[in-house]
Amino acid sequence: MNTHCPYCDYNDYAVLAQNEFGLILPEPQSLSKGHCVIIPIRHVSSFFEITDKERKSLMSLLEQARNELNLIHQPAGFHIGFNDGHAFGTEAEHLHIHIIPYYDNQDLVLDQRWGNIAQP
Repeated sequence: MNTHCPYCDYNDYAVLAQNEFGLILPEPQSLSKGHCVIIPIRHVSSFFEITDKERKSLMSLLEQARNELNLIHQPAGFHIGFNDGHAFGTEAEHLHIHIIPYYDNQDLVLDQRWGNIAQP
């Protein structure tokens, strides 16, 4: 465990779901109701450095998170994404995949974690 990594130093009580290689945590800087992250248990920074088993595990958890969010909150859709490598002035230390519910009649405003979106 990396003690300087917020995704390695998670509270067991905060875990929404877990499997052999990954887990789902609520996003502390939530952009919408139900926003959570899927992370590998192993400390790894890049999606391209995880094993096939970890990748399948994370995709399974992503699907589980989507299903649970659909049941609980009935969003209109989802924004799903992650940054890899040096992006937008920060380096992700621990891979984390965001699943951000989108609701009708509610703007989803992405913050600086997603860079600057050019306006036409």
